[in-house]
Amino acid sequence: MSTRQSHFLEERVKRFIDVCRKKRLKATHQRLVIYRAIAGSADHPSADMVYKEVRRQHPTVSLATVYKTLETFKKVGLVSEVGPFHENTRYEANLAPHHHLICTQCKRIEDLYEPFLNAIPLPEQLKEHHVLGHTVWVHSLCRDCAKGRGKA
Repeated sequence: MSTRQSHFLEERVKRFIDVCRKKRLKATHQRLVIYRAIAGSADHPSADMVYKEVRRQHPTVSLATVYKTLETFKKVGLVSEVGPFHENTRYEANLAPHHHLICTQCKRIEDLYEPFLNAIPLPEQLKEHHVLGHTVWVHSLCRDCAKGRGKA
């Protein structure tokens, strides 16, 4: 992990602790380990992926605990779901406005930062709604899959 990535992870962990305090949620060791597994990953992991990562350090953590913890994190605004694109929901701790590139072959999800996409005018149909935000999902083949090197 680079120094920059480590800095972002530590900033997210500080935010995690602050949000837990504000929401009167105990920042238990298990919750911290589960949060770090998501916050330290650029892969937008599924609950199963988080579980496998957490089990390396803490073999007693159950898959049910990971699922319950992810639901709790979602409710208090620590993580968000990254769309139902594949068979499993994926999660991320990056809550800054951004969009996603989704590979339809290998299922890789990459963050996409493009100010132009943030400024897309909303359709007239949404004028009656209280829009909280919008996300653009670009379905494509990633570089590796487009070159025939993907994990198909």
